[in-house]
Amino acid sequence: MNEILRNREQINMSTQWLQDNGYVTHPISCKDWELCMVTQSLTDGDLLDAGADGSFVLHNAVKKNIKGRKVGIDLIEVVGGNAAEGVEYFTGDLQDTQFPDESFDTITSCSVLEHQVDFTNFAKEMSRLLRVGGKLFVSCDYAPEKIDTSLTKLYSLDWNILSRQDAERFIDECAKHKLIISDVVDWTVQDMVITPQYCSPAQCSYTFAFFQFIKK
Repeated sequence: MNEILRNREQINMSTQWLQDNGYVTHPISCKDWELCMVTQSLTDGDLLDAGADGSFVLHNAVKKNIKGRKVGIDLIEVVGGNAAEGVEYFTGDLQDTQFPDESFDTITSCSVLEHQVDFTNFAKEMSRLLRVGGKLFVSCDYAPEKIDTSLTKLYSLDWNILSRQDAERFIDECAKHKLIISDVVDWTVQDMVITPQYCSPAQCSYTFAFFQFIKK
């Protein structure tokens, strides 16, 4: 569960699993890996998708018939095909939401952390929103060594591909706020799967990381 995307075949297998089980696949094929990981892990309970525009997590929560409140929040309004039927959507900062304390059993945040998110503010807010025993699933852009993306803006925000040092700092920050990594992280890297020829928005190659935390 706590691991790095190693190769393109894992994406292909994720896409196939989503299709075989009647779930939504992502328009950007590389994101099927994280979408599959989250979809497989969802269980009943109140669910928040933090960074909901274009994640499609809530679409699959509906298809999976997850029981409980389903909520999405994003800096921009979630409309059209990005909005899942029967889901409550809010426009706002996921680092400073207006939801009451301990509102959710599960929070997902896919490919958000790299977009100008402060680790401390994020960990503090996710911990506040989660009930004890609740789960937080986070995916992010990742490369073992730091890649300079200072000249690239995505969604009008800074883009920060997390290095291992960054990721470990994020995990430590979560722990300070009672969000404990669920198991040892497998840091094995095989391929930089995301390349200028496959899904990269810039002339750099990287991969994805996926983490699960539990609120203690």
